[in-house]
Amino acid sequence: MPLFPQEPASAPEGGPDAAQRMLWTREGGTRRLVLAFIGLILVWIVVDRVRDHFLLEQHWKPLTPDLSGLTVVGTLDARGGYDRNMFRIVQANKEFRAELTDFGWRSIFDPKNNGPMFTELAGNAIKAAMDKDGQTGNAMLEPFLASGVAHLLGRPDWKRLVDPDMPIVVEGTQPGTTVQKGTLKSLIAEYSKGGDREKPGGDSAESGGGSGTTHEVEHGLTVPADTLAKVCPIALTGAEFNGVRVEESPATLVGGKTWILHLGLTSEGRSRFYQWSHDHLNENLVFILNHEVLAAGRVTDTLDVNEWGVGPLHDEEAVRKLEAYVRSKVK
Repeated sequence: MPLFPQEPASAPEGGPDAAQRMLWTREGGTRRLVLAFIGLILVWIVVDRVRDHFLLEQHWKPLTPDLSGLTVVGTLDARGGYDRNMFRIVQANKEFRAELTDFGWRSIFDPKNNGPMFTELAGNAIKAAMDKDGQTGNAMLEPFLASGVAHLLGRPDWKRLVDPDMPIVVEGTQPGTTVQKGTLKSLIAEYSKGGDREKPGGDSAESGGGSGTTHEVEHGLTVPADTLAKVCPIALTGAEFNGVRVEESPATLVGGKTWILHLGLTSEGRSRFYQWSHDHLNENLVFILNHEVLAAGRVTDTLDVNEWGVGPLHDEEAVRKLEAYVRSKVK
């Protein structure tokens, strides 16, 4: 029993109806806040969709490779399609290289589906040329690679990129000079005299890097940097970057130092990169600088950014080369 009698709680002024009105007022305020928040989200979604639409609708002229500068190309090798990709990116000893796969080779040199120029005889002649003269062999292979890439991109003219009468031109012994070796048809005939050879990856091909030689490995045929820049679709060049900074991470127990290259994008570069990442998810982009493959990595998201973080990269020399080049172009 309480020591003091308790008075019954008094109803708010205005009686029970006033309490009900206060409750509805509170709930109404909460509803308005929730509706306002939902409205903001809807506005943000609409604005985002409109921005995406304009970024995707912007039409840019195709880029041309900058062989003495920076070219970023796509290799159309979507994750999950390893057995049916034309190219494969391999990283070994911190270095990157692009390979033409066995599937890529077979899909190109297939006369039944591609036409009379795309024969096994032509492929064997190109491999024979690579044994004797890497520059000539790569120059002969280049139109076939360009045709294969154009086919992947759905271009209707892909077969016409291999013209039997096209001149095959290589670098001369003096810088800046070129030498015409013959036509594609005549060189195929010339190098066919050596007979059949093994498929790509055999032991007989000469090794080397750079833009004028071919290095064959167990699982594919390494594509020189300049050839890759000429035949693959170009996402960006050095002109689309307007800044650079390098982020360094310390070594860990399981690995050495790593670096992330933060590349600033121009307004055109941002739009081009957005379109590329939208249309080519899970495909590699390859950085080719001054005739050398320096870095590569998959684009796993559609990116609308002013600054692109590339990495983590493990080769400091490659990172510093890219940094120095972009910095030299930004005044």
